[in-house]
Amino acid sequence: MTGELAALGASLLWAVASIIFADIGRHIHAVNLNLIKGLFACLLMFFLLLFGSLLDFTSLNLASLFSLSNKELLLLGISGVIGIGVGDTAYFACIRRIGAQKGLMLESTAPVLAALLALLFFQETLSLNSWMGILVTSTGVILVVKWSRAAFSYSTTAIGVLFGLLAAFCQASGIVISRKVFLSGDIDPLTSGLVRLSAALLSIAVWLLLKKLLSPGKVAHQSTRSAMRLLIDHKLLIRLIGAITLGTFLAIWLMQTSVKFTSAGITQTLLATCPLFGMVIGRLQGQKQPAAVWFGLSLGVVGVSLLFL
Repeated sequence: MTGELAALGASLLWAVASIIFADIGRHIHAVNLNLIKGLFACLLMFFLLLFGSLLDFTSLNLASLFSLSNKELLLLGISGVIGIGVGDTAYFACIRRIGAQKGLMLESTAPVLAALLALLFFQETLSLNSWMGILVTSTGVILVVKWSRAAFSYSTTAIGVLFGLLAAFCQASGIVISRKVFLSGDIDPLTSGLVRLSAALLSIAVWLLLKKLLSPGKVAHQSTRSAMRLLIDHKLLIRLIGAITLGTFLAIWLMQTSVKFTSAGITQTLLATCPLFGMVIGRLQGQKQPAAVWFGLSLGVVGVSLLFL
């Protein structure tokens, strides 16, 4: 039950943060947004572990970082590069072009991908009940996003759809690799999250450096420094810090907790319920939705219930 509740918590936080990230993504490049959010979140994770070490906490301690084997560090690093470095950058590029809701609909393919990849690579099987839960929940999410009125505020482009599908595949792969590490030993979720995020951050920094070195005469689309200046000029920095705290720092912590305690397919399915939470948030803000959306929400609730059973 711990893993399922953690995934739902992460999904709720990501739904709130996605709304903010989509707005901020109109002003700064996807790679820069991923780099900035990763840096802030890594600092938050590191200082929390440092604070736990100073107070001699058992579960939150920098010592857990040095207890990881080379193989665990490598796998978590690969998981971070694929799932967060490439996956989140592709997701931000997607929602910048076609909006958060359509991006989340494309990510609804991730649960099935995660379950199949886990079955293929380390024979993690799911019960018939769990497969039904994955399919029912995914169908509910697709209906909510498809028929939600807010989904029509962005036009659909081929490149946006491709970025969305790439994000789904990368995030499913990252979850599966991370799950493999958790099956090998007792690893702290926050520590694993810090390793994954640090590797993703490093990969993005290397990518930006290589682009600059390989194309010295080409003017960069947007430098990280100019992105920070835009955030300050548009008074978006405080909103960004809030979105990072909720959607990156806390959400990744909860996501890693979920991966530790339940299967990759179930984790990814519950993480994909973001649009359901987004619809409820929209309703609280006074938005009205057609009956098909509410039917999709009902299916989502039924599917989640099946997973908890």
